[in-house]
Amino acid sequence: MFIANISIRNFRGFSKTKVIEFNEKLNIFIGHNNSGKTSIIKALQILFDTSFSKKLNINDFNRQISIDELKENPPSITISSLLKESIDEKEYSEDIVLVSTLLTKIERPYEAKITYEFFLPEKEIEDYK
Repeated sequence: MFIANISIRNFRGFSKTKVIEFNEKLNIFIGHNNSGKTSIIKALQILFDTSFSKKLNINDFNRQISIDELKENPPSITISSLLKESIDEKEYSEDIVLVSTLLTKIERPYEAKITYEFFLPEKEIEDYK
């Protein structure tokens, strides 16, 4: 399997939903300072690195959200990734077993989706407002 894309919303410099597509083999991030390269790596760490802390800090929230938007709704962050079966992958490979509970497409080529969401629980929204 390989990471086919990552979707990022309200995380660091990404305000609107941004989907970054990946190639099956090698991917290289090139861009100006503050263009989001490190944010993409951090988002991938949140999803896939079990030794990486899932705790967010104030700098992880998008700063382009207006005060009016924050008064209406509490901030939230969504990061998700689509995993696809590799072209030359063996049938019922270890990768498929590893992501079996995340499968969104069970016929070949298999697909799986993993999502991380940070949001204020519904019972707390009234107090927030």
